[in-house]
Amino acid sequence: MLTLFSIILLTLFSFWIELKTNKSLPTLTGKYEVGRMALHLIDSSRTDSLSPPPFSKRELIVWIWYPAATTQTDSIVEYIHSEWSKALNEQRGLVLKNFFARDASKIHAHSFQSPKLFIGQVKYPVVLMKSGIGTMATDYSAFAEELASHGYIVVGNDAPYSTWLLRFPDGRLISRTSQGNPGETATFSDGGNSILNKLVQIWSDDTHFILDQLVRINADSSSMFFNRLDTSSVGIFGHSFGGATAAQFCSDDSRCKAGVDLDGAPFGSVIQKGLNKPFMFLLADHRNESDAVSTNIKKNIDGIYTSFSDNKVWIYLEGAGHFNFSDLPFQKEFIVTRLSGGTGSIGNSHGTEVISSCLLSFFDEHLRGQSKTNIKKLDKQFPEIKFAK
Repeated sequence: MLTLFSIILLTLFSFWIELKTNKSLPTLTGKYEVGRMALHLIDSSRTDSLSPPPFSKRELIVWIWYPAATTQTDSIVEYIHSEWSKALNEQRGLVLKNFFARDASKIHAHSFQSPKLFIGQVKYPVVLMKSGIGTMATDYSAFAEELASHGYIVVGNDAPYSTWLLRFPDGRLISRTSQGNPGETATFSDGGNSILNKLVQIWSDDTHFILDQLVRINADSSSMFFNRLDTSSVGIFGHSFGGATAAQFCSDDSRCKAGVDLDGAPFGSVIQKGLNKPFMFLLADHRNESDAVSTNIKKNIDGIYTSFSDNKVWIYLEGAGHFNFSDLPFQKEFIVTRLSGGTGSIGNSHGTEVISSCLLSFFDEHLRGQSKTNIKKLDKQFPEIKFAK
């Protein structure tokens, strides 16, 4: 008979084997190849209130996915830069990096490293992308690449002191802090709400700054994006706290034309002010949750949802867990993510397909004026889509 110790060893060995296998992100369905590049931006107009060193300016690492004109000399990106990945593994520790998290070198994206922009389209709509607290922008590569393959320019960023670990080009490593990454214990307490209301405003201000820089880049004749960004067609989507930021940014900045919250609890003034532009709540399957925290989140979402009359969508995705709205299903051990409730029964690739289809349909309609597949009819193709209202 197998002893408990033997079962544990066999389980860990199976995890180790699974995480050493190569895993590719879902195949892209758009007609464009995709490029990816990174920028280091400093907002000299703002002091970073989250920075332990006083009077530091707010610095961001910004990632851009875009339709690309590739050549034979262009190479596929590293999913996570090797130096960054090495630092992440050192923080994770021996057990986590070997048995519960796939080595980043085994995850294969489809983007090419900084190729030329494909210039067949006059201008490309811009979609801003916001990560959850702790996660990196590259943790949403599957969605960014898919949208870019359909002719969008997708711009995400890493948030200092909130992202688990951030690496600047000069080699500085910035870890999360209690102010930038309060943790779940504070999230829905009175004090936690106060902290997160302030943080969502910082993230919204980050997004405002990034969009200002994109406008500047678009006007720069030396940039390959010169006159190619359609800054009159700007959308935003975000996951978790990034979803809260998407709602807050659409409330704050008139340039936002449409937004999507991927399974995020709202925070900030948008709860009181509401929205007056197209917005979609695309959530994990919380339909039967009735605890006090869930009830309060649903109340806040409902308040925002009912604040505007047109072009609103509220979907529960049957079988989806919180982290199906990221690349985590391709990064972590399958059994662990399922048992922890991080992902659901919808399946890894299929879940990504459904979410990508919802994003694409929504942005095609509200940023391009197209409705080839109306979002309200997608449940015919994907029965997991359940409209809340």
